[in-house]
Amino acid sequence: MDAGRAAPAHPAASGRGPMAAGGGGGQRRGVAAAAHLHQLPAAVGHPRRLRGHLDGRSPRGGDLVTDWEDLLGAAPPAVLHARLIRDAEEVLVLTYTCDLSFFEDVCLRDAHAVRARTTVLFDAHHLTQGPRRPGPADYLALPVVCKGGGAFHPKLVVIASETDTVVAIGSGNATASGWHHNAEVWTLMRGVGPTVPVLFYQLADWLRRLPKDVWMEDLGRDRLDRVAELLTARPPDPGVDQPVLVTTALRPIIEQLPRPVEPATQLAVAAPFFDPDAGALQRLVDRFRPQQVRLLLTRDVQCDPDSLARVIKRVPDAAVSTSASSRYHHGKVVEWWSSDRGWALTGSANCSHAALTRTMPAGGNCELGVVSPLTAPVVTKEAAEAVAVSDLARLQIRKPSPSAATDTESLRVLGVRISADRVEATVLVGSAGTPPSWLAVNGLRLDHDRATGRLHVYAAVAPDGWTATSDGEAVSHVTTDDGTERRDVLVTDVAAALSRIDHPSPLEHTSLPQVVADSAHTAALFEALRHLASVRPDRIPQAPAGGRRRQVENRVTSAVGPALLRFALGLTDARTPTSADDEDIFDGTDPESPRPPARRTQQAPNPAPPETLASVLDALTPQQRARLRRDVSALVDTSQDWPLPAKLAVTRLVLLLVAGGLWPDAPGWADLLYWVLVQLWDAEQEESLDGEHAALATIGLVALRRGVDLQDEPDSQQAGQFDELRIAYREWTDWLATAPPETIHRYRDGLGGHTLGLLFEQTDVTAELRWILGRTALHDAVDRLDGAHIDGSGVVRVEAGRSARRSVLAALDALRDFPDVHVVAEGGLETHGWWDGRRLLVVTRSGPAWRAELWEGLLTGIAVFARGTPLRTADKRWTAATPEEAFTQAETGRPAR
Repeated sequence: MDAGRAAPAHPAASGRGPMAAGGGGGQRRGVAAAAHLHQLPAAVGHPRRLRGHLDGRSPRGGDLVTDWEDLLGAAPPAVLHARLIRDAEEVLVLTYTCDLSFFEDVCLRDAHAVRARTTVLFDAHHLTQGPRRPGPADYLALPVVCKGGGAFHPKLVVIASETDTVVAIGSGNATASGWHHNAEVWTLMRGVGPTVPVLFYQLADWLRRLPKDVWMEDLGRDRLDRVAELLTARPPDPGVDQPVLVTTALRPIIEQLPRPVEPATQLAVAAPFFDPDAGALQRLVDRFRPQQVRLLLTRDVQCDPDSLARVIKRVPDAAVSTSASSRYHHGKVVEWWSSDRGWALTGSANCSHAALTRTMPAGGNCELGVVSPLTAPVVTKEAAEAVAVSDLARLQIRKPSPSAATDTESLRVLGVRISADRVEATVLVGSAGTPPSWLAVNGLRLDHDRATGRLHVYAAVAPDGWTATSDGEAVSHVTTDDGTERRDVLVTDVAAALSRIDHPSPLEHTSLPQVVADSAHTAALFEALRHLASVRPDRIPQAPAGGRRRQVENRVTSAVGPALLRFALGLTDARTPTSADDEDIFDGTDPESPRPPARRTQQAPNPAPPETLASVLDALTPQQRARLRRDVSALVDTSQDWPLPAKLAVTRLVLLLVAGGLWPDAPGWADLLYWVLVQLWDAEQEESLDGEHAALATIGLVALRRGVDLQDEPDSQQAGQFDELRIAYREWTDWLATAPPETIHRYRDGLGGHTLGLLFEQTDVTAELRWILGRTALHDAVDRLDGAHIDGSGVVRVEAGRSARRSVLAALDALRDFPDVHVVAEGGLETHGWWDGRRLLVVTRSGPAWRAELWEGLLTGIAVFARGTPLRTADKRWTAATPEEAFTQAETGRPAR
């Protein structure tokens, strides 16, 4: 169990496990059951650093991303990251202490990526950290309480489908300490092929029995039954010398340990917890009658050193050591040898009465372990330092405390569960408690619905607009009928948690920059977008309980997964990136760990800057960039008739690619963005997504305006298209104004840069849109003229310069797309002009009156006259009282003589 070395492995069941199979065939064709015991080294057990080689193919070929041998003994995050089962149906996690934010950050993404329903059962008294992701949870996090009063202490991970199953039984809790920092022991088994290890049947029986010994919600019972079905979907392997499951359900674990006929030659125990009287260790010594005892104690071991010394001194040859590693050793191993045969008990059981000598009905813990045959020692292979029995205090020993009863609460709310047509809350009432007559969840009253023993269920139909959570958290406060408030109760969206994703997008496991960098990932994203288009909100019936938004989100999640839903809604993934040098998500405390783990002392290399979409696009070859532009254009064309959820995702994708610099010049991306916004305008409105719809339209219009402005040579067609779009959206100004600021900010993040401007992410796009909608295309054209502006009456005023007439003619030519616009030259002889592309009218002050000159049929334009070429003699001349009168007379064809 040294930090840098793995100990020998258990032999595989029936000799066909991955450690015994030649050429790796056994890991794919037959039963692959193996156990591997070791402390988690940084190169293997680190659940993020492992990503470096998980992305490659197995060097032996086949469908595995990672060789099975590389995972044996690894912590659950590594096994989940490997995605050995590409179409898993269930992921089940059992743990004592639980950090849900850690689990979400590190593992949930991988479970969803393989379409698995995910269930986490944990001891109700030991939730160290609640969920981090916003909104009701889309997985089942279920607190449980042992009926006998012991701790719910197993550590189990099952990843299962009808044809393939991975089982990990170990010592680590689902926390940063248990699945990363500590030295832990994990036994991994795999069933792929026509048969499965017998242990899978033993585990299935235990899972089916568990609800008899543990208070849990019906949802937990259902999931355990389904996992048990998958574990036994294929017949058991009849091979001999297979690992055996041991539990505290019916018999004490110590009585299930095979006792050699002859006294054991050696008993070795590694555990972080011992009883105050060392009674469980004494029972082990009495059972095996060893000639040698070897104890491997972690620093901060919990024990009474005098009791420990009293037990081991009765053995002829006894020795105590501590690991040379600085890690906290939380792994539990009981190993015994007789002649040349050895066995090991691994799993969750400490060397205590509650774990080894009692059953659950008798007040013992709920424990889970594996007894495996050994071919080589495990505990004594650990790099260790000898410790004198008289000097155990130097291990910073923690004094043990008697086990506290866990059944003292009068009432515990296990969770709030939201279904399509009702809201339920499950309450566990203490043995001496009284169930409340009703509960209130975020102002909604839930009345008593049914009871099973001490479990009481309260239910109600939710009105439209009601939400169980507040402040975007996946927890809520529950108030009982006597005014008692239970805080931070977990809220689950049952439909989302129990649905399986049809076509998970690559965003479930890969960041958008990495998706764009890989053509296969990009194709998979576009395919997921096409599948998202199958979610048509207009075909989703309105449930009696309301919650329209939740219904739409559930459908999207079921179709393409939560990652693409979050992308479409403008949400940044709250889960922390799993980069090798980022330790933040692994900081945390575990009640079973006495202190934070020691940090690495060596100087960490400077981390590479994170990949951005812009950096990935810059690294593409010209051919790759051109192909991606073609693919995006084709996607936009295909999405013309897609419903709103899919169009939200496409619009955001185009905006991000524009900002990242996929198009080298503004005309290319402005034209595409125009069509995207036209399609967004044409999308059928879905009231539950109005905020996102209006927010993306707002940002898109502002971005498109930037594209028009960035062009050196104005494109009259694009300017006209933009003006048409602006006029269309202007009719919906009030609707655009309803876009929540926080939603606008979400979509705006990540759009700054060279293309749209470094400050685009700080732009007040709402204010800018109001300015844009209040303008016309004429305003835009005038803005491109130096020294020109439009006054309050719509007259274009320009500086006279050296010649007022030439200034007027130059402005009229520049504004030729706006027939008969009124232009005035100021600063010299006041001159007015109008031109409709054929007829030119120039009006100049002449004393108290105005001299009007009219030219007709100027088909070649007037730009040459602005540059000094003399105009021919006017076709008509007359005097008018005002310039406006002259224009009216010219239009009616009746100029004054």
